[in-house]
Amino acid sequence: MVLFLDLDEDDDSFVHHARPRGLSGLLSQSLAMTATVSEGETRQQYEQQQQQQQLQRDRPNPNLNVFSAALGCYPIISQLTYHLDLNTLHALSRTCRQVRANLLQYRTRLVRQSLRCKNESSPLHSFFSSHLKLSLPSEPATLISPLIPPCARDLVSDCRRCGLIICRNCAQKPPPSSRLPLRLRRLCPSCLATPLPQLTPHWRDACTCASSIYLCPTCGTGLPVSDTNYRRIWTWRTRYSTYLGGLGTGIGEGTEGVKCCRGEHCSAAKDVEVEIDCHDDGSGGGSNSSSRGSSSGRDSDSDSDRPDSEGSGKEATRAGYWQQEIEGIGGIVKKKYKKRMKVGATVREWEDERECRDEVLGREIRGTERSWCGWCGRVVWGEVDREMHGREQLLLMS
Repeated sequence: MVLFLDLDEDDDSFVHHARPRGLSGLLSQSLAMTATVSEGETRQQYEQQQQQQQLQRDRPNPNLNVFSAALGCYPIISQLTYHLDLNTLHALSRTCRQVRANLLQYRTRLVRQSLRCKNESSPLHSFFSSHLKLSLPSEPATLISPLIPPCARDLVSDCRRCGLIICRNCAQKPPPSSRLPLRLRRLCPSCLATPLPQLTPHWRDACTCASSIYLCPTCGTGLPVSDTNYRRIWTWRTRYSTYLGGLGTGIGEGTEGVKCCRGEHCSAAKDVEVEIDCHDDGSGGGSNSSSRGSSSGRDSDSDSDRPDSEGSGKEATRAGYWQQEIEGIGGIVKKKYKKRMKVGATVREWEDERECRDEVLGREIRGTERSWCGWCGRVVWGEVDREMHGREQLLLMS
């Protein structure tokens, strides 16, 4: 194609054309049509979005209730946060969008006010958890791992046994799962027949040691020793029972049986006299005042045999019924005090266990009978308790 131009003419409309006239016209027409179509689609999408937003505004918010409104009030949520750790606070914010919006406006303050470990405010714990290593003046200070890990703030809860608030770094390392059956203790017939609400205040919060164990170091230190000693009692009783030619006749009868693990809190607890060995300096079994103070529930006619707490000299340390001197091995003279204290009732012993036809505490291990956890001090449900709990759940659902 050839394009002729007249340079003498003033009309320069076709000077800058680099393509034929027909092609440029078609191109401009197609662009105009595309702009019209895109403008229509954009307008349609905008109208749909406006309709959806109007529907959302008209729809009632199911999360607007009394509880969500209370979480939006700072004095209420501030007092609630003192009892929640960071994990629980995060789980609370994930319940619904309304609760999250209410908590998000106070996020910085709520994080600072969350539940804290008891050891976090201890000066000794803060000293040993410091990352700064003590060095000579001529040497620069270096950063090392602390002797004790600092207290965590994401997982803070109470001890399952004593209720002390501790974090996951201060909690006792849980025993292995193979020792779970060793934690079970046998209850007396009275505690087995007692309803759960009367047996323990935590009857709904039963033992959860099979899934999670959370104990403080004080409560979790002596668990292996306590479990071993309790098992040895049953092992000794099965070896020296009545079927060994009458050698163990009388074992398990009267007051010589295994006591209820609940101790003085047993439903059929009774007062008995126990003997406590004590050295001359008062160590080992307690001082005179402790033994006398624990026996304040005795009858008045037996008070004359006790050492006179108000006397002095020989009258306070004289021998009597409640205080005796015995000669031990090697000629060592020791003192033995008698005191009255409450102990649990005798538990039941099954014949199949005495004759070694079944393992010791087999019914408690299988979950047939109600038992007691020696780790957390809570009740372990039996078959009857689980059936009763299931019926209560069905009644609540209906």
